[in-house]
Amino acid sequence: MTTAAVPRGNGEEAEPDGRSPKSVLGKVGLILSAFGDGDLSLSLTELTTRTGVAKATVHRLCQDLVASEMLERDGSHYRLGLLLYAIGLRAPRQRTLRHAARPVMENLAQALDSPVSLSVPNGTDLLCIDNAGRHRNRAGASIGGRLLQLHSTAPGKLTLALLPDQYPLARLAPHMRRMTARTLSADRLPGELARIKEQDYATDSEEHRLGYSAVAVPVRGPRDGAYLGALSVVAATARHNAPRTLAALRNASEAVTTRLAVIEAYRAEP
Repeated sequence: MTTAAVPRGNGEEAEPDGRSPKSVLGKVGLILSAFGDGDLSLSLTELTTRTGVAKATVHRLCQDLVASEMLERDGSHYRLGLLLYAIGLRAPRQRTLRHAARPVMENLAQALDSPVSLSVPNGTDLLCIDNAGRHRNRAGASIGGRLLQLHSTAPGKLTLALLPDQYPLARLAPHMRRMTARTLSADRLPGELARIKEQDYATDSEEHRLGYSAVAVPVRGPRDGAYLGALSVVAATARHNAPRTLAALRNASEAVTTRLAVIEAYRAEP
C-alpha cells in the first residue's frame, strides 16, 4: 500500500515517516531534471507528475525559476531558460571547444569578411556560444549568444540531421514557425535532413531571414568523430559565395578538431 505524503503547517510536504521534507533546492533540482532530451517544453501537470512534488509547490517554484531566467514561459508550458545555458558554457567541455575554435573562427571571419558562429547542441535546443568577425548585418547579430531556430537555420538543420534521436521531428513540428516564404514546411524537412546527412553540411537560402544565406558544417571530436557543434557563416545573399564558403568552413572545422586533439594530448601528459 502506498502512503501519501503528510502535509505540514508551512504548506510543504513531509515524508510519511515524519522526516524533514525535501529542501527547496532539491525540489528545484527535480523540476529542472524533469526535462528530458526530447522535451521542448513541459506543462505544469507534466512537471508535477514527473517530479512527484505537489502541484501548488511546482507552480510556485516555476514562477521563481522564470523570474530568475532558469525557466521560460512558452504559453501554458515551461522550457529551460538561457541562464542555465550560460552556466553550462562554463563547463570544461564547452570552454575547451570555444578555446580551440576561437582563433580559427577569427581567421575565417577575416578571410571571408563575414561573421562566423559556433553553435552547440544543448538539451533540446541549439545555442550559439561564440561569434567572430564584425556583425554588420542583422542576420549575424541576431544569433550571437542566443538559441537558434532548428528548422530554419543552417546550423539548426545540420543538428537535426546529425542528432535525430535527440531532436525528434515529431516533437519539433508543432513549434515550427514559418520565418520567411522560403522556410521549409514540416513535410519537406525530412527530405532536406536526409540530404544534409549525406553531404555533411547544411545551407540556409533565405529560410530564416530574407536577403541572407548561410552555410554550416559539423565540428567533430578528435577521437570518436562525434558531432560537437556547428561552424557557420552567414552573409547577404547578394555577396554569398556558397562553394567558397563551404570549402573554407570545412578547412576550419578540421583545424578545430586538430586543435582539440592537441589540447587533449597536452592535458593527458603526466
